Amino acid sequence: MDLLVEFLGTGVVLLFSNLVFVLGLICAAIIISRVSQERRHPGHTLSWILIVVFLPFIGVPLYLIFGGRKSRRMARIKAKVSKYAHTLTQREPVTGRKAGRRRAQGNIFCAKGNRFELLVDGEVTYTRLLNEIKGARHTIHISTYILGNDRCGQTLVDRLVERAQEGVTVRLLLDSLGSWNKTRLARLKIRQAGGEVAMFIPVLPLQSEVSSNLRNHRKIALFDNNKAITGGQNLDNRFLGNWPDAERFHDFSIMTQGPAVAEITRTFIADWTFATKSDPTEHRELLQYIPEEAGASTIEVIASGPDIPNDPLWERVLCLVHEFKRELTIVTPYFIPDELLLQSLLVKANTGRHIQLILPLRSNQCIADIARHRCLDRLNAAGVEILFYEPKMLHAKLIIADDSVALTGSANIDFRSLFVNFEIALAHQSESDIAALNAWVEGTKHSCISYEEASKTADFIPSKISQDLVQFIVPIL
Repeated sequence: MDLLVEFLGTGVVLLFSNLVFVLGLICAAIIISRVSQERRHPGHTLSWILIVVFLPFIGVPLYLIFGGRKSRRMARIKAKVSKYAHTLTQREPVTGRKAGRRRAQGNIFCAKGNRFELLVDGEVTYTRLLNEIKGARHTIHISTYILGNDRCGQTLVDRLVERAQEGVTVRLLLDSLGSWNKTRLARLKIRQAGGEVAMFIPVLPLQSEVSSNLRNHRKIALFDNNKAITGGQNLDNRFLGNWPDAERFHDFSIMTQGPAVAEITRTFIADWTFATKSDPTEHRELLQYIPEEAGASTIEVIASGPDIPNDPLWERVLCLVHEFKRELTIVTPYFIPDELLLQSLLVKANTGRHIQLILPLRSNQCIADIARHRCLDRLNAAGVEILFYEPKMLHAKLIIADDSVALTGSANIDFRSLFVNFEIALAHQSESDIAALNAWVEGTKHSCISYEEASKTADFIPSKISQDLVQFIVPIL
């Protein structure tokens, strides 16, 4: 009898082991097929294939958590919002007295008749945020990656609570990872005041077709569906505040007023309906409304992310690199370009075009600083002017091509921003707007040192071992 029990037990164990092995092979095959079809750097694809094939018990769970790049479910929601908004504006658009002409192509929307204002640093942006929250008449919509549990975050939450108690519609959308474990009290206070708070994709999502790798990195603040603040500044002390702070990141935001805000609103509503599982028809008036003209600026709104079939932001950056004739300026905190973008920059530099790259001397991400070194070494050898902002962390995101177009927004020049995250960018085409952004760049350059000067500082060149290790880790992450 004991032998029979032992035999049956061994058989069950073997059956279970074989079943797990077969399921692992099936999952690995599905993941390899999906990775091969996605637009990825060859090194990224190879890294995932190797870890899934040789370490399936590690690679498969890692891919399910971190590997996804596009979501069919979110794409359907985005398409539903866009289609509904398009139907409304075609049928009976609600506009101001003179709605600017609007052109749409794919996921890029261009509008004339906007007012542009450059919010030059964290103090100016913080003050403007408080003023706009105070002056909003009916709606406040804010989306951010990080809401800090600090003086800045708590002050902004208190102001939102006050406005919600006064009857203003307050909606706050937070990324679950960026604001992880910091916002419970803030969310409770806003909800108790009558406001709404939603978290974007749980850190460990249980629903299908969603990966925790997909993060909402957009920074959007909308007031009365008429004004929008966009850029790269999160809502915490490192970015914003009207008190002295020598360590506050060097960054800016953009205030937009006019017809372009309609598309920023639609981007927010698409994210909101996904996070809250609500129907876009609940937001009919918001999606239908197009603000009146407020200035002379032409602005394109470019939304990019897992809810969009292609990669319009990466494509726009690549287009700017390919098409500029004289001078290209890139300001970014993290510089880890994909191979095609890097090769395009090298080709342009080798043809004698002036490329100016402005980075923090040391960012707040050590891995990013190590990963960028080989790219910078090649670009420097090709004649690219590389400048490092020395005083503190440079967090701004800006591209200016031939003084004819400028790109601002939430995206860094790295794989995660250009291919994985939800991002939003504005393309500015008006001379006065670009002049203001150029002036900001010139002011920043006064505190920069050259590549040659930086190379003499301690630990500027990371060890070969650390470079090799980071080159293996970054594609997986």
